[in-house]
Amino acid sequence: MTRGLVLLLLLAALGVGASFCIVILDEREQGFRTLLSSPEYSVFGFQLNQAVLDEPGWYVRIPGIHRIYRFERRRLHYDSEARELQTINKLLLEVDYYVLWRIDDPRKFFESVRSIPEATRRLDAVSYGELRRRIAQNSLADLLSNRRAELAGEITLACDEALKPLGIRVEDLRIRRVDYPESNLTQIFERMRAERNRFARKARAEGEEEARRIRSMADRDSQVLLAEATRTALAARGEGDALAARIYADAYAQDPEFYAFVRSLEAYRKALDSETTLILSPQSPFLRYLFDGVTPPTR
Repeated sequence: MTRGLVLLLLLAALGVGASFCIVILDEREQGFRTLLSSPEYSVFGFQLNQAVLDEPGWYVRIPGIHRIYRFERRRLHYDSEARELQTINKLLLEVDYYVLWRIDDPRKFFESVRSIPEATRRLDAVSYGELRRRIAQNSLADLLSNRRAELAGEITLACDEALKPLGIRVEDLRIRRVDYPESNLTQIFERMRAERNRFARKARAEGEEEARRIRSMADRDSQVLLAEATRTALAARGEGDALAARIYADAYAQDPEFYAFVRSLEAYRKALDSETTLILSPQSPFLRYLFDGVTPPTR
């Protein structure tokens, strides 16, 4: 009974010791192990430690001799706070972005930053610097167009190249929001109103100028048309008068006496009415056909 208890206690002690001496890394993790605080510990040229633990499984760790640092194998997300940046035309914008990254090399990561908070701080500094530099070379119109995706790709490549010596791989950077700062909205709206008013005044001035041009052309065309019409009317009237004169002349030549009689009747109709009183001598030529009648023509 005493031997069994001792054996049981011994097995329990070995199990507890093994739990301290064995570290299990799953598919979501990777690690970096040191031996006596050195990742490359060797004796007589023989390597006694595997530093980079990049495969899932169990690994030996002797307390006080080994130390294993666990790092994420999965993609990590860094969400930046909104930053105020200036465009190429000195327009102040509030830009919000995020970064997708992962630990690509546990050795470089351990030797440079060691922890996620420090890596995040370095990532923030590099990404913010690249974003500020690139936005300062572009306008607001670029950030609201297809150029925005190209700009994000350029910043991603630049950040990845800058952080690669730290064992960090930047996979993607996206500009999530571009807006005007809250403190500048009133000034921006006033500037937008002034700009719209300037465009409106310019459009009205151009419209009035175009209207004057159209009216001038219309007046010129109307004068030309009126002159043409007057010329045509005068020509037609002259031809009519000439034709009438020729007809009158022909008629007069055929019967001068009858022609004189008809003309006198027209004169009587125009000169004599119920409201007109004439005092004339009976021998007046105007009354010739009223008193003397028409002398029959001789044949």
